[in-house]
Amino acid sequence: MVGEGAGMENEFDLGRFACKEWIEKNHETVKELSKFFSVFSNPTRLSILLLLTKRDMCVGRIAAALGMDQSTISAQLRILRHLNLVKTKRHGKYIRYALDNKHVKNVLKEGFKHVMKKPHI
Repeated sequence: MVGEGAGMENEFDLGRFACKEWIEKNHETVKELSKFFSVFSNPTRLSILLLLTKRDMCVGRIAAALGMDQSTISAQLRILRHLNLVKTKRHGKYIRYALDNKHVKNVLKEGFKHVMKKPHI
């Protein structure tokens, strides 16, 4: 994501972005954030990201783990690469995929905390 506030994990203040003026001035950043979150709305992409939190994997292993064909997985990996969520490493004739950075894992953790939260009775 490009724009104001990138790379400020320790002193990140979400409130500074929560005003009409900032949103209007930084429409492109808001669009990029929307694209980022849209990735997590697709069950196949989400499953791929979850698998990659544990270890790097090639397309064939991801496909086998998810019971899907390689072409489907490859198409989703292209989207994930385009949005800088996964990166590639060549190992001989194979290309292995890995999460691009720790932020992806953090988003997944926060999502799980949210959906697995039990309602208080």
